[in-house]
Amino acid sequence: MRSPQEHFDAIMSHARPVPVEVFPEVQPVNEKLLGRVIAEHVTARLAVPPFSNSAMDGFLVHVKDLLELPARLPVAGDVPAGQAPKEVPAGKAVRIMTGAPVPEDNDDLVVVPVELTDIPAGPHELPSEVTINETSRRTHIRPKGENVREGATIAKPGTVVDAGLIAALISAGITHVRVYRPILVGVVSSGDELVEGSSLEPGQLPDSNGPMIESLIRSTIPHAVVTHKRSSDAPEQLRETIEQLFHSHEVVITTGGVSAGAFDVTQTALQAAEDCEAWFGGVKQKPGTPQGFSLYGGLPVISLPGNPVAAFVSYHLYVSPFLEALSGRPARTKVCSGRTIVARAGEEFPMAHKHGTAFVPTRLEFGEFVVAYPFASGLSSHFVASLHGTCGLVEVTSEIQAGDEVRVVIY
Repeated sequence: MRSPQEHFDAIMSHARPVPVEVFPEVQPVNEKLLGRVIAEHVTARLAVPPFSNSAMDGFLVHVKDLLELPARLPVAGDVPAGQAPKEVPAGKAVRIMTGAPVPEDNDDLVVVPVELTDIPAGPHELPSEVTINETSRRTHIRPKGENVREGATIAKPGTVVDAGLIAALISAGITHVRVYRPILVGVVSSGDELVEGSSLEPGQLPDSNGPMIESLIRSTIPHAVVTHKRSSDAPEQLRETIEQLFHSHEVVITTGGVSAGAFDVTQTALQAAEDCEAWFGGVKQKPGTPQGFSLYGGLPVISLPGNPVAAFVSYHLYVSPFLEALSGRPARTKVCSGRTIVARAGEEFPMAHKHGTAFVPTRLEFGEFVVAYPFASGLSSHFVASLHGTCGLVEVTSEIQAGDEVRVVIY
């Protein structure tokens, strides 16, 4: 049997991102870029901020005119946001709004907040004079390029675009970026017992695995293109289904048929197929001991167990990291790794499997302490109706008592 890390390494050794040189894709920077993966170094065309500007509503004055306070100064003009900067005559003040430009040669200038003057805050006509009662230690001037200088790196290859990066790119004058194209994923759920819908004949089950895996893929890689097919327990049909996906997909995920039963079609079909390197065996974990991975004519096929909780857990351990790397994101090197929250174990946390590792889907409750609760009592791999609301996995290798510190790896 393999350890979880050994199985992870065997799968990840075949995770190659879609080549940018072969499939270049340049996209405009807007809200539709959310979730895409940057494929090149992106450098700022504009400084951020692009000009020196005021951090406060107030009055722009020369430092030398504030040597004696209070200081009463004539007001020489207004600078609202969106207008060109205005020079400040010696011995005078200029009213300025937050975000309005300040002359770049501003070493001897400060913005005095309106609250430190005799002018009330709010919209008013331009006063003819202002009395400055006190000053602060800050200049309240944001220098040009204080956040990002022109030519500085904004994003590196493998960066996932979020709302903050969209704002940064636009602010830095970037209108288009090169991104990895969406990956193409096939999902095959196998089994004569699986049907769509809830009208069941004796022995039949609703196919929850297919829609579950497809939903998980879309939550991991929002722009992935997913094709879901269903296959019977006939090896010929499963091979035909995979053949249909062969030329148009980068990876295929199957559920079911990976154990040693008489009708475990996935193992039978792939091990007997020509031009297919197939491994099926046990991994020292619960749930999801039976696992499989094949190269079907070079096409990676990750085969997950049919029990829904086992498929759910195995997806997070092996499929999610594979898809992330395929999409251009930095590849993980350890199984069950990623964003982590440390929490206290709640009641009914299970013990580790005696001969391996338990990976427990977990809910978090936030209060005075973060408390982790297992998805169900025990590790029943068919308790699919108890998975909702879970947000991470707890890796259990020894007995856990209520109140113990546990590490929750967020999905």
